[in-house]
Amino acid sequence: MSMTTIETLKAETVKLSKLEKLEFMQFLLEVLSTEERALALTSEQERTLHRRLEELQSGRVQPVPAPQVKAKLVKKYGLQA
Repeated sequence: MSMTTIETLKAETVKLSKLEKLEFMQFLLEVLSTEERALALTSEQERTLHRRLEELQSGRVQPVPAPQVKAKLVKKYGLQA
C-alpha cells in the first residue's frame, strides 16, 4: 500500500463520527486478529497463554463473558455490538 493511500485513509478517518471511528477500529482489529492467527506464537506468548489458561482452570481468575464486555463498550463508547 502506498503512503498516499495511507494518508488518504488517515484524512478520511478524521472526518468520521466517533461511532464510525470505533466501527472502523473494530474492523481493523478483526483484520489484524485474522492475520495474527495465521502467525506462529513466540515462546513468550506460548508461556503467557499457558499461564493464563492455568489461572482460568484453577479458578484464580474469572473470565468476563463477551456479551458483558460488548455491553460495556456500547455503554461507554456507543460501539455497536
